[in-house]
Amino acid sequence: MELQTTQSGDWLASSWQRSSNAGLRQIKKPDDINVSNALLKERRYNAQGVIEAVKQCALPLFNQVMSRSESRLILTDSEGVILASWGQEKFREKLMSIALESGTCWQEKWKGTNAIGTALFEQKAVSIIGEQHFIKQHRFISCSASPLFNHLGELVGILDITSEQAKHDVTTQLLVQNMVQLVENYMLTQIPEGSLQINLAHNESVLKSGWQGIVIADENGHVVAHNQVATQLIDQASLVGEHFENLLRQPLQNQFVFEKKSIGKSPSAKKWISAASDLHYGDDKIEQAWQQANKVMGCDISLLILGETGVGKGEFVKALHKHSSRRSEPLVTVNCGALPKDLMESELFGHAPGAFTGANKQGYSGRIRQADKGILFLDEIGEMPLEDQCRLLSVLQDKVVMPVGSAQSHHVDIQVIAATHQDLNLLVSQGKFRQDLYYRLNGLVVALPSLYERQDKLALIHAIHNKYQQNNQLLSSELTSALMNYRWPGNLRELDNLVKVASLIASDTHEIGIEHLPAHFSQPLQGLQPNAKDDEEVSDLKSTLNATLIDTYHTHNGNVSKVSRALGISRNTVYRKLKALGLMKAR
Repeated sequence: MELQTTQSGDWLASSWQRSSNAGLRQIKKPDDINVSNALLKERRYNAQGVIEAVKQCALPLFNQVMSRSESRLILTDSEGVILASWGQEKFREKLMSIALESGTCWQEKWKGTNAIGTALFEQKAVSIIGEQHFIKQHRFISCSASPLFNHLGELVGILDITSEQAKHDVTTQLLVQNMVQLVENYMLTQIPEGSLQINLAHNESVLKSGWQGIVIADENGHVVAHNQVATQLIDQASLVGEHFENLLRQPLQNQFVFEKKSIGKSPSAKKWISAASDLHYGDDKIEQAWQQANKVMGCDISLLILGETGVGKGEFVKALHKHSSRRSEPLVTVNCGALPKDLMESELFGHAPGAFTGANKQGYSGRIRQADKGILFLDEIGEMPLEDQCRLLSVLQDKVVMPVGSAQSHHVDIQVIAATHQDLNLLVSQGKFRQDLYYRLNGLVVALPSLYERQDKLALIHAIHNKYQQNNQLLSSELTSALMNYRWPGNLRELDNLVKVASLIASDTHEIGIEHLPAHFSQPLQGLQPNAKDDEEVSDLKSTLNATLIDTYHTHNGNVSKVSRALGISRNTVYRKLKALGLMKAR
């Protein structure tokens, strides 16, 4: 079949070309790219804010309009992996024949032109009707899909309605877009810092339609988020940081109808931000630290983050800044351990022109003033010299900074976050850290767990592997087990570097094994001996994995290639494990 581009549009012709370039053939059913049950569970955990929003806003509308038709409402994550679907059960069974089901990835490069994959690539709403699908086996369905974005403009998923070809009309795309608007509005009201919702429209009929402008303010009345409709109505690119009362003043008051109400969040609201920031894949300690830290952002309270080197303290701070009311202002990071002691003072506080030998002739504002209106992150605060600690304490108390060699002071509005891998209490007792500064910094103290302690370690390993893997490389089960049991003194930084190097060394193979690790690392991994607790956990894990293998083997009717892809292990490993379980004779 040749696509009639004059009828279909350039974007559809481009999609067909991409499908062809990916090596897909119209008459050949493509392979199914699935995530394991464990990874699907983790993806659902990370997306539970989106799933809840779809259940609250889109599903009732879908049931009302399409409950009697052969249709399914489908939600994917930002990578096109189907998280959940709802609708007629009989039609679901038909869709299983083409693997349009939970856990399967529907990116264009795997499935050819389809509404989910093409909407994902184009970042816009699309409809693919019957014969417009690149793969012949997909042409019995018609689909309409649209991207879902959060309040930061980040893609969080695709919402799709799939129907029998003959029962899918142009109104379905409008229905999907209306659902997306409702879902995005709902997610907007669930951000943790939101306390007040202001709806605005040109008339009453639009005010509660889902197409109204929505502005979210914090408990102090400052705008923390708004939807695109509000941007268009007020004709201002960003309202963040303004007081909501400015919206109610003349002349705006004469142009719009307003509605104000307090926000009551659903129980899943607290999980939403974590999903957006990708800080973890289901670790309770990091989730608790995140929720607590978010509550003090925007308040005049310092935050102290504790954790070993490499646990991700810097990424944690970046995520806090990204989701705070100060996100449009600078995040200035100072590594106190990396600055020479004789430059610490001028680097932090700035200096006047020619203040000392070698000083900048134009002067220097300093990192503290550069962070004005934003966030100052003092990493490795325990390394700061005592003489500079005194000046820093003065700045934190008075919010005034005076550059070296200058008599002029400057007021600053900053939120301070400090981090360290050291025991500051011990440093205080040793006279190496000022006690008064310590108490000023620890308004809220949160501790990030080491990689070895994390509950989501397996998901982290897979996530980092997916970031670096080439040509759909798999991780061998032996390497995965070794990575799970290693102590990781360098934490996330060490894991990231190791997987990156191993992926490059194994670039000409389909599986990354222990033999692909750098020499200095492979020996410690091979020598790992699990302790008694590990033995018990490994035994339980083996039982679970064996059950998963058997279930997957039967699900795919004994197709070893499909079992290999579904579980993310090599075919040789599948053969060996099936033989050990008595499900396959020796080859």
